[in-house]
Amino acid sequence: MEDEVLDTMRQPTHLFVVYSLLYSAVFVLGFIGNLFVVLSITTHPSLRTATDQLIFSLALADLLIIVFCLPTTLLNNLLTEWQLGDLGCKASTFINSTTTSASIFTLVAVTADRYLAICHTLKYDRYATYPTYVVVGIWVVSAALGTPNLINYKEIAYDLSPPNGTIVARLCVSITDNNFWHFLTINVLIAFVLPFSIIIVCYALIFKTVSSHRSLAVDARIRDERVKLRVAQMMLTVIVNFMLCWTPLYAIYCYFFLTDTQNQETWFFQLASSVLRPAFQWLSLLSSSLNPLIYIAFSQKYRRAFHQLLLLPCQVHMQNIRRATSRSFNHTESRSHTAAETHLTHSEVQYSCYQHHQCLQWTSRNGTPIVYSTNGSRHAQNRVPPNLQCSYGRPVRPANGTSTRCSCSGKKQKNNHNDSCSGF
Repeated sequence: MEDEVLDTMRQPTHLFVVYSLLYSAVFVLGFIGNLFVVLSITTHPSLRTATDQLIFSLALADLLIIVFCLPTTLLNNLLTEWQLGDLGCKASTFINSTTTSASIFTLVAVTADRYLAICHTLKYDRYATYPTYVVVGIWVVSAALGTPNLINYKEIAYDLSPPNGTIVARLCVSITDNNFWHFLTINVLIAFVLPFSIIIVCYALIFKTVSSHRSLAVDARIRDERVKLRVAQMMLTVIVNFMLCWTPLYAIYCYFFLTDTQNQETWFFQLASSVLRPAFQWLSLLSSSLNPLIYIAFSQKYRRAFHQLLLLPCQVHMQNIRRATSRSFNHTESRSHTAAETHLTHSEVQYSCYQHHQCLQWTSRNGTPIVYSTNGSRHAQNRVPPNLQCSYGRPVRPANGTSTRCSCSGKKQKNNHNDSCSGF
């Protein structure tokens, strides 16, 4: 009996290409989108409400799913053997369970947040001061639910035992006998059915409250109430997106656990294992990528924050240009002041000031000062006006029809003469 060589590829070439492209598209969209959400909330003071902090928790969970769970899921669907070792097996299953639980528990917290904000405003004011503790509690409970995976899952050498030989494959599997009951209790009941039951009840009460108060549902004259309803609609869309994307995956996992060994050779089981499971896993990952698009579609604050982040490289570049221009201008201005002081000794001075986009000049020829105002008139005086200190190259726009006196400090002073730069 000879040992056979294990085929490294689990999928045919055309499915390998399709899965790679689909998973890569979800990775790019989800990574950029959720990273922008995290950066927007951490850098914009307007995104510091209790709801925004819960959205931050959801975006962080989605980002971890995209970064850690998506690559391991893709490798597991494309390759026959597990490639990341025993530590990678334990870590990937722990992170997968923790982030998924954190996502759905955060959705429950967001639903409770909207329920209190719309149905119990006074209670919401007290609750809104503790969002950080809620987020920490969500992640602690989620990590506790995922901790058994660190013990139950392990990389093992699995004997495939074909008819004509022996093939051993490295697989990441659960080594406990009660794997089904653990999945049914933790993943299905506690981390899926129960949370969504709470969400459905809360949104039913929200709908009842909104329907009984037409000022909220129809008139919506108060801006604060309109904002509350808008946020509730946004988060309801996120919840529906999560349900639609994750329900098929939970259903097919239940089918795998309930199917006995004899029926695992049927065509439907093979189809579910090779095609439906990778497709439903991709659909669940797509949920994490769609959430940032939902925020942009419903919230003007997030659209504005995303726009500012997109323009950040241009803003930094423009700030560098302004700094360079300012240094160059200050250097030129300093040289101009020095030249002007030198020319004063020769009784020949020229100052420039801009008002109404027209240039005013004062020139001293043979000791007799001549001033040109914006209306083209000339004013001659026997001495230099003590209050004529024009700022070189700096435009001064008068307000309310009054003229402005220029000063080297750049300050504007009102003048009784409408068409002159200084006190003429």
